[in-house]
Amino acid sequence: MAQKGVQVIAVEAESLAAEAGIEPGDVILEINGEPVLDQLNYQFLVSQKDETLVRWRKPDGREELAELENCGDGIGVDLAADEVKVCKMNCVFCFVHQMPKGFRKSLYLKDEDIRLSFLYGHFSTLSSSNEAELDRIIRERLSPIHVSVHATDPEVRVKLTGNPREGHILRKIDHLLAGGIDVHTQVVLTPGLNDDWVWEKTLAELWERRAFQTTGPRAGQGGVLSLSCVPVGLTAHREGLPDIPEMTGEFAQAWVKRWMPEVRKYTAANDGEPWFLLADEWFTRARVDVPGRTFYSRSWAQLENGVGLLRRFLDHAKRFMKTPRAQAFQGRKALLLTGASFAPILNQTLMELNRMTGSQLRAVAVPNLAFGESVTVAGLLCGRDLLQSAHADRLEHGGRPDWVDAVVVPSATLRTHTGPSDQYTLHGVEAKAEGTFLDDLTLADLHRDLGRPVVPGGANLAQLLDHLEAAERAAGLKGDLRAIFHASGLNQPQGAYNP
Repeated sequence: MAQKGVQVIAVEAESLAAEAGIEPGDVILEINGEPVLDQLNYQFLVSQKDETLVRWRKPDGREELAELENCGDGIGVDLAADEVKVCKMNCVFCFVHQMPKGFRKSLYLKDEDIRLSFLYGHFSTLSSSNEAELDRIIRERLSPIHVSVHATDPEVRVKLTGNPREGHILRKIDHLLAGGIDVHTQVVLTPGLNDDWVWEKTLAELWERRAFQTTGPRAGQGGVLSLSCVPVGLTAHREGLPDIPEMTGEFAQAWVKRWMPEVRKYTAANDGEPWFLLADEWFTRARVDVPGRTFYSRSWAQLENGVGLLRRFLDHAKRFMKTPRAQAFQGRKALLLTGASFAPILNQTLMELNRMTGSQLRAVAVPNLAFGESVTVAGLLCGRDLLQSAHADRLEHGGRPDWVDAVVVPSATLRTHTGPSDQYTLHGVEAKAEGTFLDDLTLADLHRDLGRPVVPGGANLAQLLDHLEAAERAAGLKGDLRAIFHASGLNQPQGAYNP
């Protein structure tokens, strides 16, 4: 984590920093005699004492020193974004390695940063975390963090990750647990590589380290808060990569049948709180019903990892359709574009809503032409995929330009900036305020091409209705998404954490 200070990009008027003479362009080097590593470290250091000794460097090289009575609060500066740390693994199922060519540079950067893990739930293999950084996590109480385990067996993990130095993941996890840090874990399950005995060993060894143990050698330490199992995702762009068996529907059906009862057993043994979690994609691939609410953590643990999103949507839809607000859908005619895995569930919900309100809402499964049709999740659809499906649907309905009142795209396909990588490195990248798809088309581009309002779907039916109403007022066709639409589900810039 070596870094020679952090640069100030803005100073609040009449703040302690302004009174001390700190200006934009200055670099904060030390706080209370300790070097400042990054934004997160700055926040930790500045909060330690009532009086904070700050050393900074001016653009001409002069260094200045001041003691500020901040009482543990910030001193009134905004700091430049940190440079992201990259992954040192070569996992056989790494999605970045399966990216088609021609996308923006940031999409090919494998982030591996414990700061993102702590702040936003990004999963880290800990390949870039040496002992010093693990100690930093403990000292600054960056808990919980999220760790990609994949396999606890050292030999198998080396085969999976392609890094002979990173087989003993439990050593790093145990280091964190001994320091009081809690950990969420995940396994990307790949048939023939880390299933069978490898999976059972991983499950057992992480269960031994579960959180909140009150007796035994681990009492009082940090613990593993949860373990999610996610099916491997393969694209059509695996040239030069190891052969991996495809995750078939038959495999998913057998897996769900075998392990769903085990999920409930682990829940019962964990005082009723779900600990072992199955990602939603297991159920969509297996074409079985999504489990009920008690199957998932009370706090929706690992929701950002695709665990419980479908159940939360279905539960909200059931409640929403009982409210008077739902009747505002009456007479609305909209096309909802989504991924192939979610389309059947969404259509079933829309059919019920249409019966209750007289609306005409339809969901269409969009083939993923950019990554390959084996990729069925909505968040990886590109703007051109969505545009092509919308044009095809219009032709199927007579080709009229007003065939629907509005076109709805998944919020997960959009981002409000160029993404976490660009937000960190800032290498001449201009942030975009409008909603941008993976292929750099924007929400406004789709609106111009289709001649219809195009809005993000939001996280539930209530947010969808809000967005449709915003489009009617013409507010949803321009401006910053965060100011116009609900931010739920949008791929917002991660790493823009201001002190």
